Amino acid sequence: MKFVKNTRYYTGTVYEWNLPTGTTCPFALDCKVSVDRDTGKFENNSTVYRCYAASPERFPAVRNHRWNNFDFAKAGGVPVPPITAKAVRIHAAGDFFSQAYFDTWLEVCRNHPSIEFWAYTKSIKYWITRINEIPSNLELTASFGGRADHLIDEYKLKRTIVYKSESEVPSGVPIDTNDDMARNKSVQFFALLDNFAR
Repeated sequence: MKFVKNTRYYTGTVYEWNLPTGTTCPFALDCKVSVDRDTGKFENNSTVYRCYAASPERFPAVRNHRWNNFDFAKAGGVPVPPITAKAVRIHAAGDFFSQAYFDTWLEVCRNHPSIEFWAYTKSIKYWITRINEIPSNLELTASFGGRADHLIDEYKLKRTIVYKSESEVPSGVPIDTNDDMARNKSVQFFALLDNFAR
């Protein structure tokens, strides 16, 4: 089990909990890229834009820690944030791969009320199943481009869309460049830019 400390991308120090891309993303369509655990070979099934988080998995050390986290989680392990953590980004890589795993994170958040947690997800069905049980210190953002997009509007979920360029973003829609909007409960719709199209 391993959290990764990140002080560059976010505002402040953030600990990330990551899983293998694609393999743990059961509802992904537009962005799905899987990377073989042993060989590092990429299987690109993306239809609109390529998952930005897959590229680091070309490095064996990154693959190993993400797959070790996945093994731990599949076996029912419960992630324990570092004692110094004040902010945790769940899944800078990967997604909620089952209802049980999603529920585990709800419990982690409840057990650490002083920590700010947030996540993007295409696993909307797991969220909807527990929509009235989301802890106040967990901020979820629905990411368009998956198999359950119809639920985003139906349940009026906080959402984001990835655009190829800034010129494609509708007027008045803010662009999140460091997860500040993903963390902000008052922002209900924002844009992201495709890292590979810039």
